[in-house]
Amino acid sequence: MTERRHKVRPQIQVLGFYVAGFLCLVLAVLKLTIAGHWSWWRVLLPLSVVLGHNALYITVGFVWLFFADDGAAGEEVTIRQDDRPYRYQLAAMLCFLIFADNLLGRIEGPGETMWLWLRSGRWELIFVSGVLSVVCQLLFWSGIVLTGNRRTRGE
Repeated sequence: MTERRHKVRPQIQVLGFYVAGFLCLVLAVLKLTIAGHWSWWRVLLPLSVVLGHNALYITVGFVWLFFADDGAAGEEVTIRQDDRPYRYQLAAMLCFLIFADNLLGRIEGPGETMWLWLRSGRWELIFVSGVLSVVCQLLFWSGIVLTGNRRTRGE
C-alpha cells in the first residue's frame, strides 16, 4: 500500500504582508531622509495594495462560490488543487497596484512622475486597471472552482 504525500499549505500565508511591511519601512526611511515630499499615503501604498487585493480576492471568491453553488441541486462544486491559475493572481495584483497608484495620484494632484503614462492618474487608466484586476480574479476563480460535469484542460 503506497501513501500519497501532499504538500501541506498553511492556512494563512503572511509572506505578502511581510514583504509589504518591509517595503513600507524602506519607503518610510526614504521619506524621512531624502524624499520628504512623498505623502504618507504613498509610503503605505504597498500595504494598501496587499490589503485591497486580498479584499478583492475574498469578495470575488464569495461571489463566484455563490453562483457556482447556486446551480442545479444535484451538481457538486469541485475545488482544484493546482498551481497553474496563480499567474492570474499575480496579474490581478499588478493591475491593482496600477489602480491604487493612479487613484492616489489623482487624489494627490499633478506632480512628477517616473512611470510616464502608467502613472498618469487619468480616469480611463484607473477604470481599466480596476476592471482588469477584477477580470483576473474571475479568471483565477473560474480555474479553481469547477461546477457539475464541467472539466478543465488538466483533467
